[in-house]
Amino acid sequence: MTIPKSLFHYYELDNGPFRNITEYGFEKAEIIQKQILKGWNSKRPENYVGLRFSLEKRIREQFILKGGKPNRNDPFYFTLGECDWAKSWYINPGVIKIPLTDFSPDHISFTYPDSMVSFQFYDEPKLKTYRKNCNGQIFLLSEISGLINKYGIPSEEKCQIEERLQYDKYIEAQVWDDEVIKEYKNKA
Repeated sequence: MTIPKSLFHYYELDNGPFRNITEYGFEKAEIIQKQILKGWNSKRPENYVGLRFSLEKRIREQFILKGGKPNRNDPFYFTLGECDWAKSWYINPGVIKIPLTDFSPDHISFTYPDSMVSFQFYDEPKLKTYRKNCNGQIFLLSEISGLINKYGIPSEEKCQIEERLQYDKYIEAQVWDDEVIKEYKNKA
């Protein structure tokens, strides 16, 4: 199976791209989350900010153990390939497409599917119906081909057809470096 050649970053046009709720610390993240009153992101659970900080720490630690070299404490989030469903998170969505080859493999990790979903499936016994062996871990770019060959590329169509795949909407990419981001942020 072919690996998508680009990463896609979805964002609220009014706020601009490449913003991470955890970038400025826990207290600021709580304030930001409380200010999100519309759209899909306004429906996050009360404990979302704490979960997000904890999860990013786990992802970063796993990434380093596998040889990744993050230059940030928090990642920028992308989908591997296009995901129209991600536009529904925002009132006025924007998207930036970046060729995968623009990134250093040392600065990018992946989860199957979304990181929050993947780790919840891994951690929560009540979600075992949806669990796959790939959940609760990160993957390097060198592992993506094998991951896709084993599980396929998530899609909206698969989510609607098979109950156990309903949350597998995309493969998430976490970019742990600013260099490429700054170039595309300036273009946006």
